[in-house]
Amino acid sequence: MKKYLGWRYCCFVVIWIITCSVKVDAASLGVWPINPRIDAPASATMVWVRNNSGTDDIVLQARVLKWSQTDNKEQYDDQDDLVVSPPLITVKPGAQQIFRVVNRKGVIASEADEKSFRLIIDEIPVEGKQNQGPLNFQMRYSLPLFVGIPAAYTDKNAGHRLRAMAEGLRYRLIHQPQPAIEITNVGSFNARLSRVRIDVKGASPIVVSEGLLGYVLVGATKSWPIDAKHLTAVQQKEITVVFEQDRQELEIASQ
Repeated sequence: MKKYLGWRYCCFVVIWIITCSVKVDAASLGVWPINPRIDAPASATMVWVRNNSGTDDIVLQARVLKWSQTDNKEQYDDQDDLVVSPPLITVKPGAQQIFRVVNRKGVIASEADEKSFRLIIDEIPVEGKQNQGPLNFQMRYSLPLFVGIPAAYTDKNAGHRLRAMAEGLRYRLIHQPQPAIEITNVGSFNARLSRVRIDVKGASPIVVSEGLLGYVLVGATKSWPIDAKHLTAVQQKEITVVFEQDRQELEIASQ
């Protein structure tokens, strides 16, 4: 089974933008939804792509990789559960098309835990557009794809599931090799941590992340470095670590 290091897939575009003085029009391609999922009784989901360019065709190739987290790193592996149809499309200027992500075994079965994948969409070089300058890059999009509502929660509403996800999270402060907040997911749902803050009793909230901090997958542990201000806040006796998912504020308990 092939394995892929996380930075190759998640940081490719970021590294390119930072290190290369090239005009980047990331808005030339629209992709939605950005958080697709497949739940029973469905056997597939659709991801739309739109070519916002006024002049050029865009050729795109999509595939699905199994996503896990080990030793605080993202890991992507080949898998046989989900396939993309069609795997390769050409999108005309101003047009939109669909990638269908299909479960090979049909209707999604309820299991103990939610599964995690990444949908990778690569821009493929178009003949005639190459070598137009000293640098030639293609965009890569990596979308989280979660599959299956855990069996114990199939009859629960979305709010109940979000609270159950938060109840499966635990945080602690670690000092080595540098101060960091470590979050472990012992629950059945994958967690997306956005707008994270530390509420300190009698003081103003300390913002850790204005937007997306990251994900903690089922059974995984992830840590994020913190500065002196965050370190001081976490060390206080009466604090609450708060994050947002699906526009709902949730709390993380301490270990």
